Amino acid sequence: MKLGWLGAVASGAAMAVAMTAVAHAQDSIKIGAIYSLNGPAAPFGVPERDIVEALTKNLNAQGGINGKKIDLIICDEQTNPTEAARCATKLTRQDKVVAILGPTLGTGALALAPIALANKVPLLSPVGTIPVTSKDNAFWPWVFRTAPSDTLIINALFERAVFKPQRKRIGILYQEDAYGEAGMKLATQLSKDNNFEIVAAVGAPLSAIDLTAAATNIRNTNPDVVLLKTSAPALGAAFVRAAKQVGITAPVIGTGSLNQRPFLDAAGNAAEGIQIVSIGNWDDPSEKQKKLGEVIVAAGKTPKGYAELIGSTGALAVFEAIRRVKGEVTGPAIRDALETICDFKDTYLDGSLCYSKDQHEGVFQDTLITVEVHDGKFKTVK
Repeated sequence: MKLGWLGAVASGAAMAVAMTAVAHAQDSIKIGAIYSLNGPAAPFGVPERDIVEALTKNLNAQGGINGKKIDLIICDEQTNPTEAARCATKLTRQDKVVAILGPTLGTGALALAPIALANKVPLLSPVGTIPVTSKDNAFWPWVFRTAPSDTLIINALFERAVFKPQRKRIGILYQEDAYGEAGMKLATQLSKDNNFEIVAAVGAPLSAIDLTAAATNIRNTNPDVVLLKTSAPALGAAFVRAAKQVGITAPVIGTGSLNQRPFLDAAGNAAEGIQIVSIGNWDDPSEKQKKLGEVIVAAGKTPKGYAELIGSTGALAVFEAIRRVKGEVTGPAIRDALETICDFKDTYLDGSLCYSKDQHEGVFQDTLITVEVHDGKFKTVK
């Protein structure tokens, strides 16, 4: 009889523990975040992490979503696609997240997207790398872009830097990864279609710090304009310093992710006059950006640039999708809800966010601006 009583107590205790665990699991929603917190892309990945942490903390302080707190689990992919895939495997199989924000670079997104597909977890990716949202990929239904596509950026870049000024000779410095190479492919096609000549196309690894030889090669072709296709601030800064050193006189125009403070800090006065097709401008913020800046400052951080905008967009999109889920919050349910988000203005972008069953690009022409560096600050070109 005594043993039976003890067994009943033990069984009851075990049941109580199990019920507590289930209740705890239901009280929170696990979201994964993969960013470059080390390596060449860290100046981009760290602000992405910081804003997502701040937004999640603020949301939880307000009671979460439908009474459930967000459990944000962060993994450092170290600017390495192998690490990005490892992070995705851990987050989906071990931590059981229902969505992933990130990673910082397109090479990482391409490496981990098959893992998102295999585990039926949507990926909200803040990258411009063109192939990431190609419908040729089996993982396409599970990937949602939260930054301007490089297709959008490059077309705008050509419109503003090549077509209207009627510049015929183009030099290009591109980063040797999926982002740079896909952009280079599109630029080549645009040049052929519009009868312009790419007189120099020079690649450089993400970790390069001395681009004197690359700048010299481009200078010797006498280009009318130089397009800078790099997402890493350090690489972009290394090129503009080298361009000034070797005497490139053609205008240099870069793509979106150089629109942040680490680029200016690394480039110094060599950045003067550089134009960038991008989104947002912390030196001349819109009303929406001012509100984002308040969130960043309240979290004890300093606004850096482009990274916080696209990082916050992913977080706000997944929060909205969770709000729209009817019933159990799962990866497939969030994926389906994301496809219902369109004309969504509750982000810090100046344009709206829009997904559908047919397209997962999210960010469009209404978000783009051109900035130019003057006296160590970004000035919006009207």
